[in-house]
Order: sequence, then C-alpha cells, then structure tokens
Amino acid sequence: MTASEKPAIDAARASADAAPATGIVWAYRFHGDGRAEAVASDQIDAALKEHGGGWLWIHLALADNRCRAWIAQHAPLSDMAREVLAGPDKHLRLDILGHEIVGVVPDLQQELAQESDDLVRLRFVMTERMLITARQQPVHSVESNRRAIESGKRFPTAVSFLDAVVDQFADAIGRMAERLGDELDRVEENVMDEEPADEQRRIGRVRLQAVRVHRQLAQLKTMFSRLEPRLAAHNKDVGTAIGALAQKLDAIDHEIGSLHERARLLLDEANAKVSALTNKRLFILSILTACLLPPTLVTGFFGMNTKDMPFQATDGGTWWALGIAFAAGALSYWALRKMRAL
Repeated sequence: MTASEKPAIDAARASADAAPATGIVWAYRFHGDGRAEAVASDQIDAALKEHGGGWLWIHLALADNRCRAWIAQHAPLSDMAREVLAGPDKHLRLDILGHEIVGVVPDLQQELAQESDDLVRLRFVMTERMLITARQQPVHSVESNRRAIESGKRFPTAVSFLDAVVDQFADAIGRMAERLGDELDRVEENVMDEEPADEQRRIGRVRLQAVRVHRQLAQLKTMFSRLEPRLAAHNKDVGTAIGALAQKLDAIDHEIGSLHERARLLLDEANAKVSALTNKRLFILSILTACLLPPTLVTGFFGMNTKDMPFQATDGGTWWALGIAFAAGALSYWALRKMRAL
C-alpha cells in the first residue's frame, strides 16, 4: 500500500463504520393492506425492531462498502444468510435456513431507460416480516417493481413482492425472446433473398444469447421444482407462488429452446447456401481454366524462339496462329459439353 492510497482507504473505512445504513439504496415499509411507505436511512434500524403489522423491504448495492458493513453489523440475519447476501458466489441457489429463505436468482441488468440483455445476479433473504435484496449492478426487475410501488401498486406480503420480481424477470426474458425471434426473421429473409453476408455472425449472436438464457432458466426451474414441496411445507403461499413461476419459466424456456433450434437450422441453411455459392464459383473458374489451357499451350508453342517455327515466313502467320489458339479453346469447350461437364 502506497502512502497516497492509505488516506483514501482509511476514509472509506471510516465512512462505512460511521453510518452503514446511509449506503442503503432504498427501503420501504409495507402496511397490512400492501400500501408502501418510504423509510429514511436513519430510521431503518428502528423499523427493523418494530413488531407491528406489515413487512419491510431493504435494497442494497453491494458495490458500496457501507452496504456490506450494514449487512455484517446490523442486518438481523443468520451468519449463513449474511454469507449468501454479501458473498461472491454467483451460482444460482434457493435454500431454506430455519425461518429464512435465501436465494441467488438471475436478472437482467438495468440500463438508463430499459433492460439490457446482460444477465446479472440478484441476492435475497426473506422472512415473514422482511425482505432484503442485494445486487452488484442495477437490476431490471427490482427497478420495475420500485417504480410500480411509487405508482401506488400494493404488496401485502414479502412473498407477493418476490413473486413480482421473478415474474418481471420472466416477462423481460419473454420480450428478449421476441427480439431474438425478430432478428432471426430478418436474417431468414436475407438468407432467402440475397447472398449471405454477415448472417452467420448474427445467427451466432442469437444462439449464444439463447444458450445463456436457457442455461439460467433450466437451473431456475430445477431449483423451483426441487424446493417447491419444502417451500409449501414451510409456507403454503410461497409454495404456490413458486409453483406458478416454475410453470411460467417452463413455457418461456420452451420458447427460448425453440429459438435456439431455429437458429441452428437457419445457420445450417446459411452455411449450405454459402457452400453452394462457393462451389458454383469454383466450377466457373474450373471451366474457364479448362477452356483457356489449350490456347495457352498453343501460344506457348508459337512463343518458342526455335528454328523452323511454322508461319514464320507465311503472310498473315500471326493470324493463323491466333486462329489455331481460338480453335483449341473452342475444341475444349465442345469436348466439355460433349462430356456433359457444362
């Protein structure tokens, strides 16, 4: 550590230790009827200690050291839940730890105006009265539901909110599937109407995105199916919501799988068309070579500076030699036609 880096690191540590809750992105208290009320950062610890009705949602940005400090020092969670919430593990998971349900689920990264196609991770810990979510990069589903809350949408339970988050992810994947399908439609038209140019690269991008999404959906479906009975025994509402989401994800995964298969077939067709065009051009080149080879032999013969060369003393000898060259080419063409090579 250099002398110039030490003050900055000390300042960051002091900021995190002084008021960790100030690093929380946002927090909402939901009343029994689902109505949301924003909670200031300096009131979060007090809100967690309240024992009234409703539940509390806290959203964290793991890129901020103050959020990590709040998780370690103030979050009313078990050690295992803290590890899942702030840990580096990017594998998808969904577990029941006593009265806590912890998970790492996929989501799409949120850009300025809309979601991107980049897959990121959303971590959460849920209890009966609390839901804590954390992310490294902004995520689309959480941002969409926050805007819905600001517009007056109600979430009476933490389960209903988590259900809406996963449902938003499923809807975003559905929109992505539509965009990928439109891209394949355009590529297919180009393959049918024109000579393929960069269609193979475009199809490759679609296949890569479809494979990535399918991998995430397959893991998510497997987790939901495996834990649905346990979740239903732990909380019937959670089990019902997870079962409905698993069915929706299965339908979307089927659509993504269809896109991947369609892209594979379209890539085969584009490759076949490129091969056919290449073979056609090679055939034309071979025919030209076969037709030009005999005239080349004739001109090479008359180009030898040897004694007794024909037509040296004949008037118009050059034209006679040229006629012989053309005749040799025509004879080659006739022979190719006779052998049905053309």
